[in-house]
Amino acid sequence: MKKTVAALLLMTVPALTGAAVLQDSATAGMSTHTTKLILHAEGQHRLGKTDFAGTDKALSAATHDVVGFDAVTGHFNVKTKTVVIQAALALKGGIILARVRSANNNPVFKGRIIGGTGAYSGITGTVTGRDEGHGKTLLTLHWML
Repeated sequence: MKKTVAALLLMTVPALTGAAVLQDSATAGMSTHTTKLILHAEGQHRLGKTDFAGTDKALSAATHDVVGFDAVTGHFNVKTKTVVIQAALALKGGIILARVRSANNNPVFKGRIIGGTGAYSGITGTVTGRDEGHGKTLLTLHWML
């Protein structure tokens, strides 16, 4: 009996270490990135009492060159005094999808990157930002792909 258990244990060890190697190689290919953008409002429209939609021009924070555009929809919850915004940010090579939340008229918001298309397929990460007023928003994306 002890020999059988020992043999099974020895057969299992290579399988477990192989799985560990596969897991490490899967995450080893992912790179971490930080993208800083300045969003300038291009247009917005209320869609009823608590909903809205809009679009922004996305500029590189480093060069101030136009790098893309976004489309956003939002919903105000009057009871909780929060707003949830869903955004699709179109950049060269694909689209990044995000969902952010802000509370009590706070100009700072946080959220998650929930997906992507094209070059951004499989993207994960976080979004933070600050509404600077006058149609200007500072946005930082921390993402892995």
